[in-house]
This record gives sequence, C-alpha cells and structure tokens, in this order.
Amino acid sequence: MSFWLRPTTADIGLRAFSSSPERLLIEAAKGMQSIMLSKKGETSVASGIRKTGVWNLTGVEEGDWERWLVLFLQEVLYKSEVENMWFVDGAIKITDAGMEIVVSWIEGDDIELEVEIKAVTMHELLVQQVPAGIAMNSPWPEVPSFEGPGWVGDVVFDI
Repeated sequence: MSFWLRPTTADIGLRAFSSSPERLLIEAAKGMQSIMLSKKGETSVASGIRKTGVWNLTGVEEGDWERWLVLFLQEVLYKSEVENMWFVDGAIKITDAGMEIVVSWIEGDDIELEVEIKAVTMHELLVQQVPAGIAMNSPWPEVPSFEGPGWVGDVVFDI
C-alpha cells in the first residue's frame, strides 16, 4: 500500500507516495477507490474479471501534476459512476496530446460501496517531488513520513 487516509476537517483526505508522478496518480486513484468500498465490495473487486482499455485525457499543461491528479481522479469517478467501469490499476504515459492511461477495470454492477465521494477538491492539494535523502515528515500520526527519492501527493475528497 502506498496511500494512507489522513485527517481533514470535514471530508476525507489521502496521502500517497510513489517513485514517479505517473505512479503517484495511480496510487491516489487506488486509495480513492478503497475509501468508497465496503468489505463485500473489496471481495468483489479482488474476484472480478478484469478488462483492459485506454483512457485519454487532455487540457493540462505538461508538468502540472496537481491538475493532472485532479483530472485523473475525476475521470476515475466518472467512469465508475456513469460508465460502470471500476478502476483497478493502470499505467500512465504523458504524450504531446495529453495523458494516456492503459487501465485495468471490472464491471461495477456488483461492487458494494460504503462511502460516496462527490468530488475531488483542490483543497490542500499537493503533488511534490522529494529529492534523494530528503525526508518529508508527516504532520499526522496515521501517515508515515517519506524519504526521497520519490513523489508525495495529498488530495481531499468531498463526501
């Protein structure tokens, strides 16, 4: 696991760590999905038949990882709510045309949810590279500190 729930005043916050910004977005999406699942839903995801596909996103300037994070998480929410595609895993590639995500997903019909995430917010949004040997200390006891090299991200969800 490379994501942890973190305290926030009214909604649900998440901190994720990874070795690259692309993988950080994937970890944040997995964390967001885990927030919504019930125990029964977790079992359904683990046993579901995986399908693959490619999702494409545009409209963000190169290197603006915070905007990419929000856009990608919004897409994951949209796909699950509207198109019944429950995101399981993926690989991200940034191209001249935008973001290309090769995704693994399952049908969302039988997935029991416990929490509804209404929106991905910009509140306390962070995507930051952590250089080698530098520690990013956590202000929350529930979340471990992180030592670079790597990337850290914080996002808050409206529930």
